[in-house]
Amino acid sequence: GGPESTLMVPAVLHPVTPNMRIYEEEQFGPIIPIAPYNSLEDDVIPYARDGKYGQQVSIFTSAVKSNALTTAKLIDRFSTIFGKININTQCGRSPDAAPFSGRRSSALGVMSVRDALIEFSIPSVISYKDDGRIESTREKGKRGVAGLINEVEKHSTFLTPVI
Repeated sequence: GGPESTLMVPAVLHPVTPNMRIYEEEQFGPIIPIAPYNSLEDDVIPYARDGKYGQQVSIFTSAVKSNALTTAKLIDRFSTIFGKININTQCGRSPDAAPFSGRRSSALGVMSVRDALIEFSIPSVISYKDDGRIESTREKGKRGVAGLINEVEKHSTFLTPVI
């Protein structure tokens, strides 16, 4: 770091309480705010439900069977609030490895290479009625519609799969 550097030294803030500004702010820097809680139902769930951000959440738990039910319930409740739920790992950016999405004021839509191609594409539909004939018939070289479509796909740039 230093006064002219863009490098920031990571900071852990503990305890963060509801009367602190950082309690309600979305984090993008190397800051880890830790807010103690007494109850999942009385503290954690309302904080998640009533907050204005919903990009990611991390659930840290020990890998014992008795925690599976609590973790499952949190995942079920958080799935409509957060775009990415991390289990025993920190929040992170990963649009090249897994879709990256957000909810509420955090983001809109999904970010990944595949999803970006789809998002910025305008769908077009090519429709035909399948008459069940693929091979040529003896009637003046006519082909069934499915056979025609198979041939068209070989020569059409538009019908070439992108993904």
